[in-house]
Amino acid sequence: MLLAGPAASASGDARVRFVQAIPGAEGVQLEATAGDISQRIGRGVGFSEVGRYEEIPAGEVEFELLEANGRPISGIGERVRNRGRYTVVAIRGERPLVLEDGRAEGGTSRLRVVNAAPELGGVDLLLADRSVAEGVGFGDVSDYTSVGPGAYTLHVTNPQDGSAIASRGAVTLTAGTSSTAFVTGSAGEPIDVVVASDRAAAPRGAPATGLGGLAGEDPDVLLALLAGLLAALAGAAAYVALTARSRRGDR
Repeated sequence: MLLAGPAASASGDARVRFVQAIPGAEGVQLEATAGDISQRIGRGVGFSEVGRYEEIPAGEVEFELLEANGRPISGIGERVRNRGRYTVVAIRGERPLVLEDGRAEGGTSRLRVVNAAPELGGVDLLLADRSVAEGVGFGDVSDYTSVGPGAYTLHVTNPQDGSAIASRGAVTLTAGTSSTAFVTGSAGEPIDVVVASDRAAAPRGAPATGLGGLAGEDPDVLLALLAGLLAALAGAAAYVALTARSRRGDR
């Protein structure tokens, strides 16, 4: 019974975050409409920023980009699955990209690349001296690549001659996480690469203290653990009560 409540509350929901990658556009927002319900996603997300995940109903969803004054820019319809995670990227002159975020795998890090810079053409991405994506065109996304956890410098390079376009140092990729590197800029904005975590896998063993080992994990996992803890406490309380009653009877 305790498990049914939290599980039912999360049923039928997906999670979506917004990335604003249209150079020179101020106040762009994302609106998600499912049936008769509309909600704004990514309030206050500026250029080259990644918003937090927000819940929307699963099923058929219309995603629409809006200017600061509410005027529509472009939109796209997608079917989002229950408990799925998605990233919607606003890019220049195109419909928004709707990307399903991949699951994390314990013991390794996974990284993919989105090219949202309209004037670059294709780009390569190097993690230190290792190539993790090659020739990713504007509006395209690479597959996830598994890499060893650690701190890296990311390099965005030109596929034609290998020349450097942008770099970001001290990017930490943790074991049991999946992440996305968004290449943004041009049209007057500097080229940049922004890395954001997509998911974190639940640890195989119990964390030493608190729930710190599950930071960033799906709320469903936390709810299930909390429900299990409450059930265990309830069972312990019942056992204590029965034991005390039995002792009184023996007297």
